[in-house]
Amino acid sequence: MRKFALAATAVAALTVGLQTPAFAAAPDAPTEVKVSWADSGHVKVTWADNGEANEVFVQYTPTSEIKLGDVVSTAANELLIPTGTFQNTDHVRLTVRAIAADGSSPSALSPEFDTWGPAAPVLQDANLLANLSTQLQWTRPAGTDATPNDPLDNSPYEGTEVTAVRPNGTTASLGTYEVGTTSATIAPQPRPTTLGLTALTPWGGDPKAVKTVKLGTLGAGITVPASALYSNRLAIKSTLDLFTSQGREERASGIKVELQARGKTTDAWKTYGRYDGNTTTAFDTGMAAQGNRQYRLFVPARKVVSGNVIVLTPATSTSVKSSKTFVKFLPGGFNPSVVRVGGRSTFSVKISPAVSVKVQLWGWRSGTWIALGDLPLTKGSYVERGDIETERYTLRLRVVAPTLVVNGLTVSANTSPAYNLTVK
Repeated sequence: MRKFALAATAVAALTVGLQTPAFAAAPDAPTEVKVSWADSGHVKVTWADNGEANEVFVQYTPTSEIKLGDVVSTAANELLIPTGTFQNTDHVRLTVRAIAADGSSPSALSPEFDTWGPAAPVLQDANLLANLSTQLQWTRPAGTDATPNDPLDNSPYEGTEVTAVRPNGTTASLGTYEVGTTSATIAPQPRPTTLGLTALTPWGGDPKAVKTVKLGTLGAGITVPASALYSNRLAIKSTLDLFTSQGREERASGIKVELQARGKTTDAWKTYGRYDGNTTTAFDTGMAAQGNRQYRLFVPARKVVSGNVIVLTPATSTSVKSSKTFVKFLPGGFNPSVVRVGGRSTFSVKISPAVSVKVQLWGWRSGTWIALGDLPLTKGSYVERGDIETERYTLRLRVVAPTLVVNGLTVSANTSPAYNLTVK
């Protein structure tokens, strides 16, 4: 019996030393995992836990996780994740695990979200205003949203930006507009400048509108003869130069232009001819000379839509050119100009404009012109028929027409050619 008692005592002692230890439990999974925007370049994920350290992952499929970072136990329960870290896809979650010395918790999932930005804006129209501002109108196509109303939708960092490519090639921002805004008025810009639209998105990429607006310059030139005879055509020539980018002249035709004229500086400009101009050659913009005038070529503001480009050029005009109009003498004089004694000859004077006026008759005598008196013209014409008597002589006459005012315009004085008569 003693033997068995000792054995029992030994077994009991051994049993006490071989007690099975109690295993430590893994930490609980974090709760209240939320995502929000920290700023235009970072997504913030936050959570609640029991003071453990944490690991943060991104999950694109339910079976795969990519680690994004660690958070020590003494730090705030948040992590800022650069938006450039994310793939562009329809379904994304952030997961958070609590980490303790004895293991890690199951993953806690954030709400699902997508990482697609808005579609590129579509420029609908552009117009030049009277003060040379530009009015833009656009639409924002609705994209397909696989996670509607997710926590990162309607980002305050989304919008539409208007940009300008300057003549020197640099790009400048002219303003950003909220997603719901679909129009803007842009202040006058240096020319040539190209305006564009960009969809701003914190996810990167910033898609640009295909259609652009080119703010160009349309220069004009004009040559006007210094003088012309009344009713003759003034051979006015005009030129155009179109630039929509620095140093590169565009070839264009069918550009509407107007020839304008006025009698004096204080008069209003009036349009006397409309033409289709081009930028390749000088083109005719002539008109009849009707009096002393000032001339200019006026080019109205122009809008051309071609493919994915809207070209806007402001109205312009040339410098002022002056031209004088002189009284025109029509064929006249003696007919015939050579006649025998006893014959007949007719002397006539005709002018344009055909107004009734007194002109001065001059005769050539002893090497000089001598005034012979006034000659009345009726409706611009004088005719006298005469018989040649017995005397043989040579007669040389000329006529000086005074300055006239016709339809409010001055027609300058002029002198006829010499009219000769020889009597044999």
